[in-house]
Amino acid sequence: MTSDARREKRVGLRLSVDVSGQDAGGVAFAHSAQTINISGGGVCFETPRHLLAGTRLLLSIQIPPALRSHFGGQAVYRARAVVCRVERFEGQPLSRIGARFLGNAESAAREPA
Repeated sequence: MTSDARREKRVGLRLSVDVSGQDAGGVAFAHSAQTINISGGGVCFETPRHLLAGTRLLLSIQIPPALRSHFGGQAVYRARAVVCRVERFEGQPLSRIGARFLGNAESAAREPA
C-alpha cells in the first residue's frame, strides 16, 4: 500500500496484540506480538510466521487505560483484519506485517451465516 492509499494517520505505538489465523502453509496459529504502529484503518506488527498478502487474521489488541476512550472504553479491541503488506528482512527471523481492519470481531460473530 502506498502512502497515497492511506486514509488514516498512523501513530507509532507499541501495544500487545494476540494474532491468530492460518499461515502460508495452511497451519493454524496463535501468538503474541507487539504493534509498531496503528491507525483507524489498520495496524503494523512483526511476526515470525510466514504470512501472505490476503491472509485473514483475528487480532486482539491490548488498549492502555489512557487510550480506551478511542476504542469505546474497551480494554481489548478485537478485530478481523487482512494482510495487505509483508516486508521480509534478509537475515532476520521476523516479517513486518501491514494489516487492514475489516471490522470489529464481535460484530462479525453476530452476522448471519
